Amino acid sequence: MTRATRSALLALSLVTAGAAYAKDESDGEALAWKYHCMTCHGRTGVASSDHYPNLAGQNPVYLEGRLRYFREGIEPGNRMNGHAAPLSDEQIRILATYFNRPNAER
Repeated sequence: MTRATRSALLALSLVTAGAAYAKDESDGEALAWKYHCMTCHGRTGVASSDHYPNLAGQNPVYLEGRLRYFREGIEPGNRMNGHAAPLSDEQIRILATYFNRPNAER
């Protein structure tokens, strides 16, 4: 296998893997990955540091309200404003449900 062929196959596999993972916008885990929630709040909603709140098991109404608050930029300078800005109401609902699910670690 030539170097060009290996490079092309690697590029193709990366593109298709990313597209397959994020294709289902109704999947809370895919959205949490796409919008980088997991970077600070963890894959299961348990934060990676004491600097970030745990989302696991939080009331979904509370999470939806907070994400809308950040999306609207009510608190200028809050780093969450930029993360929440592109989220639709439906995506916010899906994320809140994802982090509230019964199997989320607390």
